[in-house]
Amino acid sequence: MSSPEFLSLPEADEVFSVTTDDGAVLPVYGLAGPQDGPALLFGHANGLAAGSYTPWLKMLAQSCRVFAWDARGHGGSRWPDGPLEEVFSVDRMADDLAAVSRAVAARAGVPAYVGHSLGGAAGLRLAFTGRAPDWPRLLIFEPPIFPPPSSRFYDGANARQEILIAGTLKRRTDWPSPEAFCERLKGRGMFGRFDPAMLLAHCRATLKPKPPGFTLCCPPAVEAMLFRRHQKAADWTSLSRIARPLDLIGGDPATPDNDWISAALPDMAACAPQARLIQIAGTGHMLICEAPAACAAFVLARVVAGG
Repeated sequence: MSSPEFLSLPEADEVFSVTTDDGAVLPVYGLAGPQDGPALLFGHANGLAAGSYTPWLKMLAQSCRVFAWDARGHGGSRWPDGPLEEVFSVDRMADDLAAVSRAVAARAGVPAYVGHSLGGAAGLRLAFTGRAPDWPRLLIFEPPIFPPPSSRFYDGANARQEILIAGTLKRRTDWPSPEAFCERLKGRGMFGRFDPAMLLAHCRATLKPKPPGFTLCCPPAVEAMLFRRHQKAADWTSLSRIARPLDLIGGDPATPDNDWISAALPDMAACAPQARLIQIAGTGHMLICEAPAACAAFVLARVVAGG
């Protein structure tokens, strides 16, 4: 199998690829932690990549053997031709997670799973369809499980999602350098709350070379389609079928420039019988990038200490 042409996390101690049944190729990165430490698998948000979280993953690797992968359409992944609504369906993303989890388990034992946004939704979908691996811990940050029409959050979520999709399709794709991209994002909306090291890591992980400059790894049409597919997925009503302990971690609904998920998360948690809700004051949807040390401490308390 050929190596990925681009690595979103080139500092990884180990890189291997998982090929899915429809031909997508997903780079998986391993960060060596303590040999006797627990294994942990992380799934990233839409439009980001595994390497967007490099400083945070290194925090986790002080106590865990950490694995993360570039989802199809992101980072150094490759994906098959076909209608975007099929190639990037919510089931495809969940199946990819299952395949990556199996590959990690073969190397390090069944990992705890931590997912953010897109990666979180994939984990929940596997859980309520009964296809999830026997993850010893399931921690989900800000999953985009869209509320049903009967929800008090539906109208607001629908309006915010349409704005998000329209803005994504207008996204600038080409940049002279990751540093120029970083300068453009500094101080803008949610990016203004990013930890500086996390913001630079994100910019380096999501731009690949395209002489004479760089281009986004995740095409805007792909990112927008994933937002649309989650908007249309009827997963909320299935949360009651998750028959296992679950940590749902969210941002603060009062945080400026935040989206609808933080506000809806308490109602979401109430639907899952064994969910434990945690919300971090002063953060938004990108809370891992905004407060990496606090989020790492929480994950390690659950995965290592069993809190």
